Amino acid sequence: MINQTALNKFNQIYNDTYKDISKYVVLNCSKMDDIDDIIQNIYLEVFKYIKKNININKTYIMGIAKHKVKDYYRFRYKDKIISLFNKEEHMTDQIPSDFDLEKSVIEKYNVNKVWNYLKTKKVIIFKVFYLYYNLDLSIKEISNTLNISESNVKHYLYRTLKELNVFIESGCDNDA
Repeated sequence: MINQTALNKFNQIYNDTYKDISKYVVLNCSKMDDIDDIIQNIYLEVFKYIKKNININKTYIMGIAKHKVKDYYRFRYKDKIISLFNKEEHMTDQIPSDFDLEKSVIEKYNVNKVWNYLKTKKVIIFKVFYLYYNLDLSIKEISNTLNISESNVKHYLYRTLKELNVFIESGCDNDA
């Protein structure tokens, strides 16, 4: 059974550190497909520590992130998905009554289509988009983080957005 205090503590730590940890992982990944897996592994480790009532902070989590990125590429492993919920809990009770499954599936499909298209681009372009749209970094912050000029960041964003518009308007139904 998951302790509610541990879950609340995890949520607080997650909200406080997610942006910086994600930024670190994005900058140190060699494959963009691995970002979500590595972040998941980091926060699973954090949750294990919280369940053991071990006090952790942002610096400690950054250390976990550094080890997880190295381990991921050293061993090329994929952890099994571990559910944070009891089998006894009914997740369907938590779904809002106004939830539109069809709309949700279509939106997810379109988002995946865009990200798959971006994965065909240079890694730097994918990183710029990830930092801008997922982590809400400003153009100046991205420029400083990736050590490229602001005009290059804008160029990558705007040129690729134009290409995406053409891609979407052409009705391409393949995944890039």
